[in-house]
Amino acid sequence: MSRSLYCILVYLIIPFTGSAQNGWTIYNSTNSPLPENSVRCITIDQNGLKWIGTEFGLASFDDINWTVYQTTNSGLPDNSIRSLAVDQQNNLWIGTFSGGLVKFDGSTWTVYNTGNSDLPDDFVRCLVVDTLNNKWIGTIGGLAYFDDVNWVLYNTSNSILGSNNIGSIYVDKEDNSVAIGTINGGLTLIDDTAWTPYTLWNSNLPDNTILGLDEDSSGVLWLATPAAGLSAHIGGFSFLTFNTASSTIASNSLTSISIAADETIWVSSNDSGIIKRDGSTFEVYNTLNSPLPDNFVHTINADEPGIIWIGTLQGGLIRFDESLYLPVKEITATFPVQLFPVPAKEILFIKANDQTINQVYIYDTYGKIIRTKIVNSNNTSLDTSDLPSGTYIAKIIGANGMVASKIFSTLH
Repeated sequence: MSRSLYCILVYLIIPFTGSAQNGWTIYNSTNSPLPENSVRCITIDQNGLKWIGTEFGLASFDDINWTVYQTTNSGLPDNSIRSLAVDQQNNLWIGTFSGGLVKFDGSTWTVYNTGNSDLPDDFVRCLVVDTLNNKWIGTIGGLAYFDDVNWVLYNTSNSILGSNNIGSIYVDKEDNSVAIGTINGGLTLIDDTAWTPYTLWNSNLPDNTILGLDEDSSGVLWLATPAAGLSAHIGGFSFLTFNTASSTIASNSLTSISIAADETIWVSSNDSGIIKRDGSTFEVYNTLNSPLPDNFVHTINADEPGIIWIGTLQGGLIRFDESLYLPVKEITATFPVQLFPVPAKEILFIKANDQTINQVYIYDTYGKIIRTKIVNSNNTSLDTSDLPSGTYIAKIIGANGMVASKIFSTLH
């Protein structure tokens, strides 16, 4: 590729306004220059420029103009982008699926991989820049600390990390302490004096996998987990957990978290869209009650002006201004549902007289999903013959987006 063609492609500016509906603006590969509809990560730099990592390239967006970067027109080593962060000099740091870590200063691309650096693995799942401009890099092969010159590596062999597969990182803006969420290895908190591990076995941490971390203004660390819902570290080895059994949160399977300037907590899920916790109440926006195009959401980012940026599995990038949106349905409304026989032995029948049932979820008392069923009728049945005797929760979602929750028991 000639140098002149390279420059034209990299700095190509394409104006686009998107398709909007009552506060929702959806950008996808059909109606915008977004390179791919699977949006893995989003960050916003010091100039308000949005950086969007997809499965087929990187894009920048200033609310009007787009620039797309791929392996064919830039220094990117891999089109599958998995994490993004901005440092104090407004350089963009990019974590890829198989190409390692990349620094982009607006003109030069610098690649760090297992072949030319001490990066422990070329799959960079998460990364954060601390208040001293050091980079914390989470890979599937361990944690790396990089000060732009020196590397320090942490793994299960030389530290108390419970897993080398790092799922999320958070750095406290006040004291520079670090929280490390792993895949199947629990949570590790790092400060100047100690590393402290939290797992299912030494605390009431609800899940050993943490996919999202953020902190509120009072210093409470919040965790998004893929199997146990939303949890808050309230001190010592104590965690307060909100799941579908203990609260009105719509899903236990959370993928990321972002706390807005007004203290509203936003989480994304892989089955129920996005969820907002405002005070002690939960609200959900999904494909049933809003224009959200996909219930599987990889990432969520609450911008300073109160705009929510959402990256989905198949529906592209979404800009959501809740102040402009009037919900189509009240998702927390209930409707009459009958469950029988109770206790159930072999089969549980579910009937809604004047409502079509879309989906049924069965949870145990720990909030774990143990049954799901797609329905398009006002009645259905579930095989309960293999469920141990005990108490369960049925969540029934109607065709109009309303939800009914019922407790039932089994007896064998």
